[in-house]
Amino acid sequence: MKNKILRAAAVLAVVAAGLAGSAGAWAQGAQGVRAQNAQGVRAQNAQGVRAQGVQDRATVSGYITDSKTGETLISAGVVARVPSAQPGQDGAEGALVGAVTNPYGFYTLTLPKGIHELTVSYIGYSDQTIRIDLRRDTTINFTLNPDLQLKGATVVATKDAGILSTKMSAIEVPVTVIQQMPTLFGEADVLKTIQLMPGVQAGTEGFSGIYVRGGGPEENLLLLDGISLYNAEHLLGIFSIFQPEAVKKVTLYKGSFPARYGGRISSIIDIRTNDGNMKEYHGSVSIGALSDKFHVEGPILKDKLAFSLSGRAMHTFFFTPMLKARDVNGNYYFYDLSGKLSWRISDKDRLFFNAYNGRDIFFFDEEDQGHYSYDDTGKHYSYTETNDIDIRWGNTLAALRWNHVYNSRLFSNATVAYTRYKMKIGVGISRTEVGDGNVERLSYDMDYHSGMRDLTAKLDFDFTPSPRHLVKFGAEYVNHTFIPETLGGAVFESQESQVKVDTSFSQSANSILHGHELSVYAEDDISVGDRLTLNPGLHAAFFYTLGTPYWSLEPRMSAKYTFAEDWSAKASYSRMAQYVHLLSPAKISLPIDLWVPITDKIKPVTSDQISLGAYFSGIPGWEFSLEGYYKWMHNILEYSDGTSFFGNSSNWQNNVEMGEGLARGVELFIEKKTGATTGWLGYTLAWSDRVFPYGTINGGEPFPYRYDRRHNISLVVNHRINKKLTLSGTWTYATGGTMTIPERQTVVLFPDGNQEEKEYSPTRNNYRLPPSHRLNLSLNYTRKKRNGEALWSLGVYNAYNNMNPNFVFTDFSEEFDQYSGETTARKVELTKITILPIIPSISYTYKF
Repeated sequence: MKNKILRAAAVLAVVAAGLAGSAGAWAQGAQGVRAQNAQGVRAQNAQGVRAQGVQDRATVSGYITDSKTGETLISAGVVARVPSAQPGQDGAEGALVGAVTNPYGFYTLTLPKGIHELTVSYIGYSDQTIRIDLRRDTTINFTLNPDLQLKGATVVATKDAGILSTKMSAIEVPVTVIQQMPTLFGEADVLKTIQLMPGVQAGTEGFSGIYVRGGGPEENLLLLDGISLYNAEHLLGIFSIFQPEAVKKVTLYKGSFPARYGGRISSIIDIRTNDGNMKEYHGSVSIGALSDKFHVEGPILKDKLAFSLSGRAMHTFFFTPMLKARDVNGNYYFYDLSGKLSWRISDKDRLFFNAYNGRDIFFFDEEDQGHYSYDDTGKHYSYTETNDIDIRWGNTLAALRWNHVYNSRLFSNATVAYTRYKMKIGVGISRTEVGDGNVERLSYDMDYHSGMRDLTAKLDFDFTPSPRHLVKFGAEYVNHTFIPETLGGAVFESQESQVKVDTSFSQSANSILHGHELSVYAEDDISVGDRLTLNPGLHAAFFYTLGTPYWSLEPRMSAKYTFAEDWSAKASYSRMAQYVHLLSPAKISLPIDLWVPITDKIKPVTSDQISLGAYFSGIPGWEFSLEGYYKWMHNILEYSDGTSFFGNSSNWQNNVEMGEGLARGVELFIEKKTGATTGWLGYTLAWSDRVFPYGTINGGEPFPYRYDRRHNISLVVNHRINKKLTLSGTWTYATGGTMTIPERQTVVLFPDGNQEEKEYSPTRNNYRLPPSHRLNLSLNYTRKKRNGEALWSLGVYNAYNNMNPNFVFTDFSEEFDQYSGETTARKVELTKITILPIIPSISYTYKF
């Protein structure tokens, strides 16, 4: 069984290598679209209205949307200015107070009663200013017109991410940047763009795995419209499942975690998708040699009910000849399909339904024929053996959300969701032997499958009691079902004896496991005077499985102090807890990876992280940040020496040890956000170590984590040459990771007299791999059509063809005496495999 799955994994690796080696392959390209919001560049931090009696204040609230599409705008700013006609009131001429929209495009702003000017701004859109006479709580919905010229936006409110936010180490990743980024085969990729941020790195060169501040890939919470996903990768991790055309906003949290998030210890990646065009039909179609994709959205009932539908599929005609060229009769493909319905019932109620389904499918068969004979009988036999392997894995998600505005200060979002990750491997072996008038047939069919299901119910509230407070609170319940691996049976048939034996069986390594996770949270963004803002929060979680309860109190605190208009400092502390683990036999994403819950023997993984940062935005269009962090990790898991996991979770807790981890580092981030040339420079200096003081791993001594990389540099440049041409480039450099290299072989003697050669290494992760660096380039040409827009994208991945190692293997070589034939020396040899050399790409996209 293990050999068959290894064979399948090896063929998949060959497929990936063949794909990378096809330098002339066509590919999907990054789309060049109009500039849209990243962050407000400059901010006026004058605090607004001082506390007044409730009777002297009123609240204005509503939604902010795109005038062309009706799409809600996340983090748009609303600023109020009280004119000099009211000099006796707090908030006289020159004083500003503001708010930003939440993830659903809703804002709320409490002001003194009277005349005010409201200005609404969003990067990539024209400002809109109105004058109101505020006498009572009022609903005002704004629509903004797109403006292709990037400009700064005045923001006087606390954003949820970015340099102006109270929270630190929180970054909004513009979707336009993701679409323009030069990537492998021209496939714009959300996760690979996130890898270019400081503090984030790829595990294996060229793959989409995410490793944040010394953590592992299973320690990142991936949210699609607020619902978690467990596997977000295609083709062993070369591509992620997220289609940029369907994405509206991407936010990364890696240090200061809002209290509303929990369940992972390293990062939160919150991806929000388009609601759908409420005004008219729009879409795009992209054609490439690797995959085709489409996106279409429009109104079902204008200004009331809209849909958004996206799909992507990989070409089978591209892989079939590639596999046959390597004597593999099979194929591989993947697909993604996502959709969303948005219904504006009224100004107070909105309903959303979104769904996603994605699969990877790989199958191949091989045939072997031969002859043999028995010397004592002289009988001769011929045989034919065929092997068929079919591997399928993927995610399914469905969610229903209801937004409700209770009043101008209280907003809620209720969600129920179903998610499932499922993996299935089918292995069929048939053997026919013919000889001496006898025919014997043996067939063996095995089904190996595993997965997990989540049923989620959550309720979130936004409450704005005054301009100085933004309170968020809520609760979530998740019913986890962990489905262990199971196997199938065999049939034997003999013509000679006229017998047929059916040996069908079904077995499971473990019974189905259930986990119940309940959490509540509360946080408040508080303005204390004119210079200090605080974001205290508490996340309380309860997890119950196998008759064992676990409780966790996770305090969070962020603070921002503004020294001057352009200078600020931030500090934060976050405690996180994680109740699930990923069992993986390799450094890349494999379909046989298994998610398992904590047990009565394995405690939850927890982390404590403190961060400190300084920020400057005094140069128009530029932002500078310098952050440092210390992160302590507790109860982290590592396989015991001499053990591993391969598709079998039976008694897995007996093969791992719990230990401690320490990650620390400094991150520099310089970003240019406006003008014809935009981009950023990120640099990370980091250390990540592990120690298992009470076990056998490394003799209880500290050792570097396998993805401990000292230096990591990313440079991103996007330049708009003119209205038709855009040039983009990325350059990355990373110190090599670590691996364990055996220094010699030794012979182990067993009590029964047998002996076995074993590789021996005195320490774990005792060798550092060479550094990797790579330059990616792309040129996008946009041409207006009568009914739309055409985009050609030319790209080069790894432009100077640096042979970065994707995989490294070890082996022993021997030197012999030419006379006696005896072994005179043994040495370790490293084999470096590069599957991603220079790869050009071209793609065509038509937008209508």
